[in-house]
Amino acid sequence: MPNQINLVIGLICHHGDWDDFKRDARVIQRVSFEKRVPVTYLFSGMELDAIANNRGKLCSELGFDIVGAMQSNHFISPRFGHADAHKPELGIMPYNHIPLVHPWAQHLWGEYFEGILQDQIRWSQGIAEQMFHKTPVTIHPPDGVYAPAAAHALRGLGFDTVVVSGEFLGSDRHSKGILYWASGLRHLMRTNDIQPQDDEFQDARHLVDRVEQYGHENDMPFVTITCDIDEFNGMRGMGDCDGIARLCCIGDEAYKRGGRVQIVNANAAAHWNMHSTNVETAERNTWPWNDVHAQIHGDGGLGWIEGERNWVVGHVVWLIGERYRQGWEGGVIQRAKEHLWMAADIACRNKYFQDGLSCYFWENIRYAKQLLNG
Repeated sequence: MPNQINLVIGLICHHGDWDDFKRDARVIQRVSFEKRVPVTYLFSGMELDAIANNRGKLCSELGFDIVGAMQSNHFISPRFGHADAHKPELGIMPYNHIPLVHPWAQHLWGEYFEGILQDQIRWSQGIAEQMFHKTPVTIHPPDGVYAPAAAHALRGLGFDTVVVSGEFLGSDRHSKGILYWASGLRHLMRTNDIQPQDDEFQDARHLVDRVEQYGHENDMPFVTITCDIDEFNGMRGMGDCDGIARLCCIGDEAYKRGGRVQIVNANAAAHWNMHSTNVETAERNTWPWNDVHAQIHGDGGLGWIEGERNWVVGHVVWLIGERYRQGWEGGVIQRAKEHLWMAADIACRNKYFQDGLSCYFWENIRYAKQLLNG
């Protein structure tokens, strides 16, 4: 039984509209600068871009320079030797929220990783480095869509860790506390069994109690919980004041445990966890390299993805590869890719999101195909 339970709190930040990312910036200010809770923030490049481009406006609105503060040593920067476990971390997602693997199209994965995903990730990395002076070492797949086949590409792009989702492990809770390796990349498993936004955790003591109990019962020194920052910024169930207060109180409650429970960032958890195994040789073949899982449904399945839209994205990926091989002019292909990136946002493939997102999807697909078909 572990003597100490280490809790990772990951908040997924994916907004591009002023009212939305302003809310996120306020959460970061209150929780991780004023209260010093070491949350791991998993940003899309789109949101990092929006925050950086609105630095002055945000500073006026918040009375606080969020960009300058994130540039400082208050956030970790492991590539430059600053890796304090008890400070917040800036992790990323692709710029336009595209998944790290393209579902149901294994024959396209090579083209997808090199021709589509690589540019999206480098875009996010570039914004983090140029605007926030941080080189991200942790990445998260939007909506958890992932398979270990992506590990080689992610490791080659400079990442140490990917935060993945454990729904597909069902009631095998111990396996959600293991660190998995593939192609030299650390896979930090998110547990879906504890949702910090749930009503049962209005009193933060109950959440920390649950985390401590869960860790001991399942021999898990590290427990990783993540959710959208929307759950705490006033965009969903609770108001922003209540959401911020809950996160701050979680930090207080962990501190009061006298070292029995501590909150650490994802980078620390991925390097400290000695309960590890290779994905390829894990007991029961826990996660085959080409097995795609997600976090929308409780079983990790992909039934929420609309099949036709997903197929169309794959067709355009194939077309882009064909045009490269045919020697087409690079500018035309690049413009087509820009429309594909917008259409390939995983939310545009969610069958439960219709109307505006569906129109946005088909409009961008139409432009991309027009360019690629001459």
